[in-house]
Amino acid sequence: MEKRFNEMNDLAIIILNYNSFDDTRREVDSLLKEGLLEKSIYVVDNDSKDKNDIEKLGFQKNINTILSNHNGGYAYGNNLAIKKALEDGKKYFLLLNPDIEISLAVIHKLYTDLHELPNLGIIGPRICYRNDRHKIFSDGGLLFPEKGFAGDHINYEKYKENVKASDYNYNINYVDGSALMFRKEILDNVGFMNETFFMYYEESEWCLRLLTKTKWRIAVNTQYEAYNLFTKRSSFYQYYMTRNRIWLCRLYNGNIKYVTKERWTLARRALKKGKFSMAKAYVQGILHGIYSKI
Repeated sequence: MEKRFNEMNDLAIIILNYNSFDDTRREVDSLLKEGLLEKSIYVVDNDSKDKNDIEKLGFQKNINTILSNHNGGYAYGNNLAIKKALEDGKKYFLLLNPDIEISLAVIHKLYTDLHELPNLGIIGPRICYRNDRHKIFSDGGLLFPEKGFAGDHINYEKYKENVKASDYNYNINYVDGSALMFRKEILDNVGFMNETFFMYYEESEWCLRLLTKTKWRIAVNTQYEAYNLFTKRSSFYQYYMTRNRIWLCRLYNGNIKYVTKERWTLARRALKKGKFSMAKAYVQGILHGIYSKI
């Protein structure tokens, strides 16, 4: 088992930490316990309160740590680690959220897929719920430009026993960023993730860029699973989802009127319920989406 996993010495596993030390440590410990090489792990701290703990974890576990002095969001933090891993000679990269659970066997399968499927640029596993492992969250992401790039997930909230799926689902628009593996060559074609997005839709835009500008394919292998936690949608979430959907419309000829009308309606509903911070998030997201520079 250990010898097989040591074959993945050109793989970087990147975990982005922001005030999530307990989950980050759990994930690191789990992967090391299964036999992953220490120097395959890159933990990035996005200038959070956990920075000192992450630094200590790096020394204790002999893993790579990158301690940012700036919280630039999901793309910024992951890009930092990708660049460091490139300097170290890595050729394959797995982006993981701290709260996700994924086995080393699944990681090895995704890694093997990229080796055996030469036209595949990005791959991910099926994502299920950690608190209900029979329930699917995503078999790949969909985007609807005619609806202002509203997103959806294939087989969302369905139970596995009620779903018939082929091993590889290529009919998707993006791979969920909570567990996304890619090969070095796509960076040569489309560059890094867009750091301006800060949070949400970064992986979507990256996958769209890859699909529209290159011949690379993306897929989800539904026979292999990872498990994630999901939190309630805050005003923080709604601001970035609103702004970034409009940005996608501007970049990829989506229906700006649709998303603007939808979000104005949600803002009015929030006002009627006295949820002023939520209403403000929708309105600011609309204004910044339309008028700010991408």
